[in-house]
Amino acid sequence: MKYFLIILLLLLISASTLTIYLQLNYPATSPLVTVTYMAENIGHKHAKTNRQLIGFLPYWRLDDSKYLRTDLMSEVIFFSLSADENGQIIKVDDGQTDPGWRWWNSSIVKDLITKTQVGGGRFSLTIAMQRNKTLEAFLDNPSSQQKLIQNLLKIVKEERLNGLNVDFEYGGEPDAGYRGKFTAFAQNLTSSFRTNSPKTILSIDFFPLSVEKPRLYDVAKLAPLFDRVIVMSYDYYSTSSKVAGPVAPMGGYKEGKYFFDIQTTYEDYLKIVPREKIVMGIPYYGWDFPVEDKDQPLSQVLPKNDTNGYPAVMSYGRMRDDTDINQDNCRWDELAAATWCSYLDSESQVPHQAWIEDNRSIGTKFDFAKAQNLGGIAIWTLGYDKNYPDLWQMISDKFTEKI
Repeated sequence: MKYFLIILLLLLISASTLTIYLQLNYPATSPLVTVTYMAENIGHKHAKTNRQLIGFLPYWRLDDSKYLRTDLMSEVIFFSLSADENGQIIKVDDGQTDPGWRWWNSSIVKDLITKTQVGGGRFSLTIAMQRNKTLEAFLDNPSSQQKLIQNLLKIVKEERLNGLNVDFEYGGEPDAGYRGKFTAFAQNLTSSFRTNSPKTILSIDFFPLSVEKPRLYDVAKLAPLFDRVIVMSYDYYSTSSKVAGPVAPMGGYKEGKYFFDIQTTYEDYLKIVPREKIVMGIPYYGWDFPVEDKDQPLSQVLPKNDTNGYPAVMSYGRMRDDTDINQDNCRWDELAAATWCSYLDSESQVPHQAWIEDNRSIGTKFDFAKAQNLGGIAIWTLGYDKNYPDLWQMISDKFTEKI
């Protein structure tokens, strides 16, 4: 009886020790959930990758997170929490719970944090600020900046996150001085994390044209502060474009066909940023435009109204499901290395031109990242491919080392 009690006591101590360990290292979920993910990973090793394979997971694509291959991802980045001009995380916006905040605190995200980390990947958070007036007020107030840094350190520590991604986007050209103020904020942010959370991987997002047209970003000064520079090399043509065009043309700028392209984007970045630090943003979507002439590339986009319709995101999954998109009405553009398709809307009879991202165009971008020996790729966005396995297989084929 005495030995039985001793064994029981040892088991209880072991269970308590394990529970404490799990709570400390995986605080996002309960120890029971964590153990479940550990059991699922027995015999399933995380892929050994030859590049950083990063994927942005926005809160509006969480329904498709069940298709996510965390075993192939180096890092999953939740997009996003937003900050206000006072350096506080936005929890309520216009009287409604901010959707980023609501989903960040959901069981879906908490479970995914643990699942990703248990499986050998990293889980990170994007902090976003994308309103000009908010950015200006924030950058004019050093105490607000310090408050945000403190808030971010707290979140990263409490959730045991692996990284922080900064996505501050200013629309247009800011007044003189704000570029320097943003650089000073970035210096304080990165310095605070290097001191108080040195293992946190820090990344920043830039526009394709940020080298030629800096706006808020002094790329040469900002890049050394961060571990990774993620170039958002997409939306060269988008909902605001006057003509229909490829979301991410590989070439065509020097030939005068497209206003800018991916090849020129990375030529610019490679002049001032080490290639191993650059992460290439790759879109899993294109744009579907109502146009004047569906069979003429770069056709004028029709005025946006209820009659003509509006440019719409054509995700990879939607492209695969859409019966209007088929080989008979699609063509390959050599300069852009992209597919475009023409069709008439079945209800309105309005002509459409859809520039899509398919296996061929996305594969070309993967190959470019490898050929340029860039530090990795960043998918925008995870979930856009729904339950189609093609792109995951392509990632496995091109970016993992076979054991």
